[in-house]
Amino acid sequence: MKKFILLVFYVAIAFFSIYKANAQTTVVRFSVTLPGNGISADSAVYLTGNFNGWSVKDENYKMERVDACHYRLDVPCFANKNYEYKYTLGSWDRVERAADDSEIKNRKVLSSKNVKVNDVVVRWHVPAVKEVHKNTLMASLSDEQKAKIAQVKDSLGKSIATLVPQLKELLGKTNENLLSDNPDEAVSKNLKSQFGVLLSDLFNQVSFGVRTFFGMLTPEQKKQLREVLKTSDNPGELFDMMTK
Repeated sequence: MKKFILLVFYVAIAFFSIYKANAQTTVVRFSVTLPGNGISADSAVYLTGNFNGWSVKDENYKMERVDACHYRLDVPCFANKNYEYKYTLGSWDRVERAADDSEIKNRKVLSSKNVKVNDVVVRWHVPAVKEVHKNTLMASLSDEQKAKIAQVKDSLGKSIATLVPQLKELLGKTNENLLSDNPDEAVSKNLKSQFGVLLSDLFNQVSFGVRTFFGMLTPEQKKQLREVLKTSDNPGELFDMMTK
């Protein structure tokens, strides 16, 4: 009899725990209207937020298509909890933005029973053409190419690390000579010559790294790189890519 009473007691506790857990959850329906003519049927809208660790392309948070401009999703949430979220097309490069393409603050919702959210996306961020080519190029690199680039980067970094202190030392000596009461022309000439040697060495090291980088690219990758450099206003774009 005691065993039966204990069994009933434990079952009651289990049911109470389940009931309590269920009472603490709710479902929030998110509905969103997309800008313009919406998106094609083979594209997708994703909901991302602190309810899924801000995973930008979580298939569990892929929204249901109503039509080209309208999507919806029912999301289980803890009740009476503040959530933050945004809409994306599957990447942070295609996240919702303000009308002027500036970033917007996270959307917020307080989960409660039967709450329904109706949002409007003003526009999607469209990455610059340069970034598209750059991302395509970097994504196309094989593991072998990446390993070689890492070797070039390491070698170039060591060379620069050796040359920079020498250049600083020469600059210090140059300043010291020029600021003296009687600057020595012969010393200046000698320091200038040393500067030339070091700068030439630095140029050769960088040129070797660039040639090596170019040499490991396929024709298609070189085409992508040309597009990146053609649309770039940053003279150091290539070096940035090599050392990323």
